[in-house]
Parts: sequence; C-alpha cells; structure tokens
Amino acid sequence: GEGEGEGPARRKRKFAVWSDPFPKPSYLFAIVAGDLGCIEDSYTTKTDRRKVRLRVYSEHANVGKLQHAMDSLKRAMKWDEDTFGLEYDLDIFNIVAVDSFNMGAMENKSLNIFNTSCVLADPVTTSDATYQRVEGIIGHEYFHNWTGNRVTCRDWFQLTLKEGLTVFRDQQFSGQINDCRAVKRIENVLVVRGSQFNEDDGPMSHPIRPDSYIAM
Repeated sequence: GEGEGEGPARRKRKFAVWSDPFPKPSYLFAIVAGDLGCIEDSYTTKTDRRKVRLRVYSEHANVGKLQHAMDSLKRAMKWDEDTFGLEYDLDIFNIVAVDSFNMGAMENKSLNIFNTSCVLADPVTTSDATYQRVEGIIGHEYFHNWTGNRVTCRDWFQLTLKEGLTVFRDQQFSGQINDCRAVKRIENVLVVRGSQFNEDDGPMSHPIRPDSYIAM
C-alpha cells in the first residue's frame, strides 16, 4: 500500500502506518525488517504523470547486483502502459530480495518479495538466460498489480485464473522486449507438453476448479 506516516513509539521502538486505498481480500500479507541496502529510481506514468518512487532492497553485499532488476521493473511498467493501457496506481513500489524466501516471488501490493535468485544479476558471472529469467519474473510480479491485486480473486479457486492471466502477460512481455516471440512460444509449448500434458494424463489429473468443496 501507501506509507502514511512513521515515528517513535515506547521502549525505543518505531511505528509505521501503511494503507491500501483499493480494498481486496487479504490473502497476501508482507512485512520486512532488517539491515538492508537499496538502490532508488523513479518512473513517471504515461497519462497520470504520477512520479513513482522505485526501490530495490537486498543485503548490503548484493546491492551492486540490483540494477538489472530496477531496469526490468521500469521496462515492465512502460510495457504494461503501452500494451494494455495499465498504469501503476500508487506513489511507491518496493522490491525486496532475501535469501530465505522459499516462494520464489510474491506480488504483495507495493512490496514485492523475491528470493535473491530471482533478482540478482552480475554482468561478470550471470548468464544471458538468467538475465532474461530475472526480467520475466520481475515483470510477472509487477503485472500482478492489475491482474491479481486491483482485479482480484473472488475466492481461492480463482488463484489459477489470476496466475494464468499474469503468466500470459509476462510471456508476451518477455517475447516482445527480447524480440523473440516465436522462440518464447516454442519454449512455452515444450513446458506444457513435457509437464502439464503428462500430469493431465496421469492419476493426479483433476479439474483446475472443483465443482464443490466440503470445507476451507
């Protein structure tokens, strides 16, 4: 959400107040605390001319490997504006990279959290494929700002809907930005044929959404 204020509290503590101006189910929650470094930049939206503060955080030793993530975020923001007419709707956007986050990445509103493997890139040691992977994951989580956050889930069974739509968007982004749409399409089809079709043809096959459920 948006930061509304901070200040001192009792017993040498501090407080911070954040709010989300767009109501949604609270199926995601994030809070990060620690001694982190960051890089900062800004992005001005296309029509609203909103100047968005951008920050990418990591442990201090990894700050020098964050620039590609920042550049990828700005490319994703511009691509979403140009392709779908979707502009970012808050004044701040944060990315935090931590070693111990086991979900890969998560699209919490204005506080995206990533495992470091999905953010860090060093031009000396990082492969081209990893550069593209980082760009795609950064884009995917940013695109959730609209397909998942603003346009959100009615119930738990719509998680597949918001993920599927956002995966489609990040695939289009990666293909266009890197001028390799045909190659990306082939890669995506190979994944479906190699993994998804096998599962659908096996004993674990099941509908994406069940017709009914007993409890949740």
